[in-house]
Amino acid sequence: MIISSYNHLKKALNDFEDDSLIRLVYVSNISKKSKLDPSLFEHIRSHAEDYNRKNNIKGMLCNNQTYFLQCLEGTKEKLLPLMDNIFKDNRHSKLKVTLLKPIDHYSFNDWRMRSLNLDDKLWLKDSLQANSPELRKFIPFRPLEWSEWFMEYFLETMQKFDNINQGYDDQAGTYNVVQDSNVQIASLFDSTLLHRFLLAMVVVLLLIILRTNSVI
Repeated sequence: MIISSYNHLKKALNDFEDDSLIRLVYVSNISKKSKLDPSLFEHIRSHAEDYNRKNNIKGMLCNNQTYFLQCLEGTKEKLLPLMDNIFKDNRHSKLKVTLLKPIDHYSFNDWRMRSLNLDDKLWLKDSLQANSPELRKFIPFRPLEWSEWFMEYFLETMQKFDNINQGYDDQAGTYNVVQDSNVQIASLFDSTLLHRFLLAMVVVLLLIILRTNSVI
């Protein structure tokens, strides 16, 4: 099942009561403009927290440098206006609802939308991600290619990391699921720049030494 518009989503939910508890998963492309915004994920998380807390919506958010994937659990009457806004949000493009089903209870315990970055570039040797066999199964992160069964399996796996008592800055005992992806990317980017700078300095010093020797 693929739903690619808000009107299509409303039609798919016509037979559900307003207070029906729903699980919804959407996948979208991160827009080109948004990829350049260093505060993108902080904005999304802070806005999600406020709305979710007030409307008892729970779930999780993950991404790489191409896709967002978000699971939302809440009542129909609360999810529909939220999805209307998400469909209109220009930070997303080619948004598709890939899973939509009624549920008896919440599977996620936290309204804070903990985030996980599944970008290949962050899976470096000795990183928490690289030492997580549960998460390796979902790399490369291509959620639009997943079957419904595999999507459910992914969500079931993510529930293991949903710790309502953990603060956002806590790292112990986790798989780094709560750190903002833009911070991770910035750290990686800064490290790469440092290495290039040091290499350039070595090259310059070698050139100076060679020139000095040739003059002598």
